Amino acid sequence: MWLAFLRVGGRHIGAIAALVLFPPTWPLLTLLLVSYLIRIWAMEAVYHRYFAHAAYRAGRLMQFLLALIGTQCGQRGPLWWAATHRTHHRFADTEQDPHTPVYKGFWHAHARWLTDASQLNTDLDVVADYARYPELRWLNKYYWVPLYLMVPALWLAGDAGWFGSSINGWSALLWGGYLPTTLALHMTSLVNSIGHMPQIPGGYRRYPNLKDRSVNRPLLALLMLGAGWHNNHHRYGAAARAGFAWYEIDVVYWSLLAMEKLGLLSHVKGTIPRAILQEGGIGRARPRLESAPAEVR
Repeated sequence: MWLAFLRVGGRHIGAIAALVLFPPTWPLLTLLLVSYLIRIWAMEAVYHRYFAHAAYRAGRLMQFLLALIGTQCGQRGPLWWAATHRTHHRFADTEQDPHTPVYKGFWHAHARWLTDASQLNTDLDVVADYARYPELRWLNKYYWVPLYLMVPALWLAGDAGWFGSSINGWSALLWGGYLPTTLALHMTSLVNSIGHMPQIPGGYRRYPNLKDRSVNRPLLALLMLGAGWHNNHHRYGAAARAGFAWYEIDVVYWSLLAMEKLGLLSHVKGTIPRAILQEGGIGRARPRLESAPAEVR
């Protein structure tokens, strides 16, 4: 538990150091944005939609490469992430949910659960479909190896001037590594916390009859490339898309379609059953969006 705390704490120290030691400039902000987008894509497209929900298929080599990219989101190993998320869906907003705000509050759902000793191990039985691959089990155990190899890589790239003459090794490391990884962690945590708190303004429940308290949050969806359409996702998590309506922008889904066109992936599950769309007021049915808190059955 102490090691998990040190890793999370050290990341936040690095993020604060980035802002204190190197005031923002356009080159640094550009580096931050690019690095953040890569990491949030890795979380949502790889850890979430592939390993947690098997929403598309990949060959064994591509599967490993995706998992390798996924480690850069800084949220432990792919099998741990998938097992935890599958448990979340199975017991959403009950006492067995690893990170529901309903029973233990906002801070537990947002951050405290990450250092809970009961949540540190990977239940391989929950992800037996992927745990059968030894290379994935190895990467899940040693996820920190590729993650922290980026530390010297970013420093050397910055020192060599790859990011421009105004960025040195230390600013590249902090603005391209620690700060975006910390931002990606907090954005994911916001889905776990306010993504299940309909009493907070700024979201709507397209499917108010769900037993959980999941909420669609457009701003989160924009900042997380589609991950904020959480109520949609809880209604039909098998899909490779979380935005169901035409105006629910889902950049991750578009990227998966592009990768399928290039032959890198296959069987991207983009079809939402018509009955589910109509239930949510999409199509000919009259829209029904509930912004007020919904009663949990």
